[in-house]
Amino acid sequence: MDKAAPGLTFLHLDAPLRPSAVVVARDPLVRSGLVAVLGAYPGLVLREALADPGTAAPADVVIGDAPDGSSAPFLALVSTVQEARQALRSGARGALSRSAPGSSIVPAALAVAAGHWVLDETFAAVLLHVGDSPSGPPSLLSPREQEVLALLSEGLSNRDVATRLGISRHTAKFHVNAILDKLGATTRTEAVVLAARSGLLTL
Repeated sequence: MDKAAPGLTFLHLDAPLRPSAVVVARDPLVRSGLVAVLGAYPGLVLREALADPGTAAPADVVIGDAPDGSSAPFLALVSTVQEARQALRSGARGALSRSAPGSSIVPAALAVAAGHWVLDETFAAVLLHVGDSPSGPPSLLSPREQEVLALLSEGLSNRDVATRLGISRHTAKFHVNAILDKLGATTRTEAVVLAARSGLLTL
């Protein structure tokens, strides 16, 4: 787990060369602010900024205030823990506070573009129950579940996990559900980040 900016926690990554981004935000002030931040960073290609996600161009990452239903990884900018939880459940790969500085938004966008998850520490403390009773030792998960967890950290779907391990999709889904249950997580994102924090996953 690396910390590239204060208040931001994300998984170690090897970001694609000059990934492209699309900004989708209803508030024109939010859009203009994101354009100023992202447009000033030479390592990220800003394609367009829209109020309506329906016509967004293909991109490596979409940044905005609600998942847009596209296939591109989505980085949600939210105000509350409830909004962060809903964004993750709706398919977002990351959730940052709307007040996050540009020094956090850019590396977060790169992380999401690379297929990893990002969670603002402001929300992580609540969503992942940091400070509660610690998780058990690595033996909490079976060897196969640890293999599945490692693949989840790469952003693989159940189908891809099944293919990689030579098991059925049903079995892969069974292992994923078991991991969520054992870690007390409600989403795959929470499972990966919580496992990393607990030493169950080496990144």
